[in-house]
Amino acid sequence: MKSCASLLLVFALAFRCEGQDIHFSQFFNVPMGLNPGAIGQFDGDYRAHGVFRQQWRSVTVPYRTFGLGGDARDFNGVKGLGLGAWLFNDRAGDSRMNQFHFSLGGSWTETLDARERHSLTVGAQFGLTSLTIDNSGLSFDAQYNGFTYDPSRDNGEDFHRYGLLHEDIHAGIVYRFVRSPRNWLQAGFGLYNLTRPGVGFLNEPSIPLDRRADLHALLSFRVHDDIDVLPAMRLMAQGTFREFDLGANARYILLQRYGLKRSILAGVHLRARDAGFIFAGLERDDWTFGMSYDINTSDLVPASRNRGAIEFTAIRIWKKRPPVPVRFKACPEQL
Repeated sequence: MKSCASLLLVFALAFRCEGQDIHFSQFFNVPMGLNPGAIGQFDGDYRAHGVFRQQWRSVTVPYRTFGLGGDARDFNGVKGLGLGAWLFNDRAGDSRMNQFHFSLGGSWTETLDARERHSLTVGAQFGLTSLTIDNSGLSFDAQYNGFTYDPSRDNGEDFHRYGLLHEDIHAGIVYRFVRSPRNWLQAGFGLYNLTRPGVGFLNEPSIPLDRRADLHALLSFRVHDDIDVLPAMRLMAQGTFREFDLGANARYILLQRYGLKRSILAGVHLRARDAGFIFAGLERDDWTFGMSYDINTSDLVPASRNRGAIEFTAIRIWKKRPPVPVRFKACPEQL
């Protein structure tokens, strides 16, 4: 497992990467936003998760993003079938540009060995995205009258529409190797915007949305009776943009027996040429909670003063548990 981690690190550092602003730092805690092949990949029957992110509050009107997702494993008793739904809403800056997305997805998992330690999952998501913009909060050079800014002057922009709707089709594949509940590897590759829908608000031909390629790897290995290390890597490429995330979390187990699970997590991550972030988390039985804070390191530092984003995540899993074993038997009182 440690050799796999070293190989992934060398492979990832071979790329020259640049960061993008719109993302979830805790990609490892947002499964429906990670890869269509991650649908249904968890230990349980049903899963729900949520994420909230706010960034650039120190620079401009805050950018706010929230997402909600849910999926099922072995849906309706069909082994290997996963189904899920995912939505998010993002509102950005003075233009209040709003992006709302909703998609439904499915996956199919095939085990590759008799012990079911190796598996391969293919998945797809089909959805719609709505984009709207409000230019009432924007100012343009044409509105400068030579002495001062005059909002009554024509801005000189030919806005053809203030909203649009386009379809989304994404596909992905995920490989998993599970040696034990605390020692496992997951690696996946996804392709997004397969139909390259047109996007544009001005009275001119729409610009096709670039496809996005996404490679990720998650790893967990035990280093002590009570300590696990969980490295995580993600590389995305879309048009001329690149984003590379690399880091690791440590898990300290407080309790793990009879279906009960109590642990705390902490970690440090880097987003190349953009930011680093610190992470803290809590696992309590069927719940996982996470909080992270981005420290900006890009050219925006003079304005941001290193303040980036804060992000919260929560995951809930429902699963059937075996009954708690009886450790003693009480005898009836004898009179």
